[in-house]
Amino acid sequence: MKVSCRSKKLLEETVDRLTKAYGEITVQYCDEHDYLGMVLSYNPQQKTITLNMRKYMKAMINQFEQENVDEIKIGKTPANNNLFQTRKDTDSILLSKHQSIQFH
Repeated sequence: MKVSCRSKKLLEETVDRLTKAYGEITVQYCDEHDYLGMVLSYNPQQKTITLNMRKYMKAMINQFEQENVDEIKIGKTPANNNLFQTRKDTDSILLSKHQSIQFH
């Protein structure tokens, strides 16, 4: 579970309630969190949050034995114009049933 709050006092009260309800829990008070494959970096002075998934994406690409991981291009959005288009060329290879299940 990820809990954030502007007030440290309210955050500590929430942690106390969770501890009473569930027993010992792990708590981190820091400006960078690795959570569910996302690295969330907080900058209180600039009032910004940066979300980074490079480590997770590289692990996923390596799992499927792709090359040139460091040449991944970063876009402003995960979607592009051909999001719902399928390739119809003869060079396309369908995933096996096992690979398809892993991918999804």
